[in-house]
Amino acid sequence: MSIREEIREENKKNFKEMTFSQKIKHFWHYYKIHTCVALGLIAFIVYLILHYTVFKPLPFGFAGYALNTNYYVAEDLSAVDNFIKDFAADQNINTEEYQVVFDVSNAIDLESTDMLYMAMDMKLVNAGENGDMDVLIGTAEQLEYYIINGFYQKPLDELLPEDLYKELDEQGLIYYYENKETGSKEPLGIYISDAPRIKELALYNEDTEVMLGIIALSPRTDTAVEFVRYIFETP
Repeated sequence: MSIREEIREENKKNFKEMTFSQKIKHFWHYYKIHTCVALGLIAFIVYLILHYTVFKPLPFGFAGYALNTNYYVAEDLSAVDNFIKDFAADQNINTEEYQVVFDVSNAIDLESTDMLYMAMDMKLVNAGENGDMDVLIGTAEQLEYYIINGFYQKPLDELLPEDLYKELDEQGLIYYYENKETGSKEPLGIYISDAPRIKELALYNEDTEVMLGIIALSPRTDTAVEFVRYIFETP
């Protein structure tokens, strides 16, 4: 028997004679790096499995964002929840398969450098640019602020059906943005302060003039159009 084999046999004998706690300490001393690497690998695999199965977010069926609403600091959002649930039912959107969101938790102050407002701004930019926003509601100044992000690459008259656009335009409900580079006026938003369902929800004070912009980067602009029809219906 070689010296190496004798040492191995001696180690086996000594290991068998150790107490349980001694065996654990012995194992950890010699194999702690291997154990940590293995546990880290297992944890990463489990994370990937859960991320793409159990915790995988549902795709969006609709995602609307309203800025500086009366519900921004409200504790009771049941009216907002009922509003968007009713819209989902109206559109036959299965909420077990799709997310239907109407986010009223954002307030933007374009003149402030407060970190909270900046964080909300980044949230909106990411949602819009990633196709996770269908409509944006706010003042004219707030909507115009996101022109630079490509939110309205397609003008409103191309996104709305011709008959609906004409009807809204004749009622003076289309907001035209003046493009200083071209000198032309482009349809950007829809005045919705007097839309029946918006008034019923009391989303804003009566003297607040707000409008809705359809996000051209969204893959659900058809649903956004239906949302416009929905809010102008009489409940």
